[in-house]
Amino acid sequence: MGQDKDKAKIVFFSKGDNKFISDILNKLTDQFETKLVTVASAQDYKLMDQWMEWSDISWFEWCDDLIAYGSKLGLAGQRKIICRLHSYEAFTYYPSRVNWCNVDKLIFVSNDIQKYVTENFKIKKEITAVIPNGVNLVNLTYRQRSPGFKVAYVGYINYKKGPMLLLHAFKSIYDADNRYRLYIAGIYQDPRYRLYFNQMLKEFGLENNFFFEGWQSDIDKWLEDKDYIICSSVLESQNMSVMQAMAKGIKPVIHNFAGAKGIYPDKYVWNTIGEAVDMVTDRNYTSEEYRAFIENNYTIDKQIEMIKDILNVLLK
Repeated sequence: MGQDKDKAKIVFFSKGDNKFISDILNKLTDQFETKLVTVASAQDYKLMDQWMEWSDISWFEWCDDLIAYGSKLGLAGQRKIICRLHSYEAFTYYPSRVNWCNVDKLIFVSNDIQKYVTENFKIKKEITAVIPNGVNLVNLTYRQRSPGFKVAYVGYINYKKGPMLLLHAFKSIYDADNRYRLYIAGIYQDPRYRLYFNQMLKEFGLENNFFFEGWQSDIDKWLEDKDYIICSSVLESQNMSVMQAMAKGIKPVIHNFAGAKGIYPDKYVWNTIGEAVDMVTDRNYTSEEYRAFIENNYTIDKQIEMIKDILNVLLK
């Protein structure tokens, strides 16, 4: 990347999980000189010293041990520091290890996570901001759709995602009409759930209506023939796979995870399995409405506008 002396310099630090930052980097290059630095292990910590020295703003993607280290450097008081906390970090010890006096802005993805962290870690709300993740609509193909029988689930299978609820909800959907099929794009993060799914699929008689298709590199392509996107989580910052599906015109069926109704309209959210069944089996299906919800609230352009506002204020 060529240097531009007129542009402010922003370095982004992460351990390598950059799925939420790549679009932001691309969108900021018109106004800022950017550098993405991967700090994969403690042996690489000196990279933070080096690139913080180079930068005007140091952005720590995820509130983990990287920001815990970077916020305590002598250089931290001389640079503008941003940390973005997604959700899992809120339930770890990491926030307690950060020197928040040296952090200029703590960005959250949702209001509920902001409230939980500021209250439990005694962080001043004045240094925080809520900027939802944005969907890059360019990468998602929209079309008008109608009710069908393919129910999609996208994501890891772990305790946070409510896999038992997912399976039992789908069993009730299947009982209402055995033409429904469940397709999963994801991986088991705990072998206990693989064993449970294998057993219960047989007990429920769902072997021919369940398709485990692994992690998908092209989620737009994989979702193209699906009719519903289901979420069974106990907590999400947003659930980007649901938003991506909605941008394609696919009907959402979202369990009332902690904070869900602060993100999605009530009519997309279910409390009971019976409500989930009704949402799937009724004939109400409005692709343009699902797409418009994302366009009006959760686009990458809206996210970038809010981020640029913060960056410009910090640079004044």
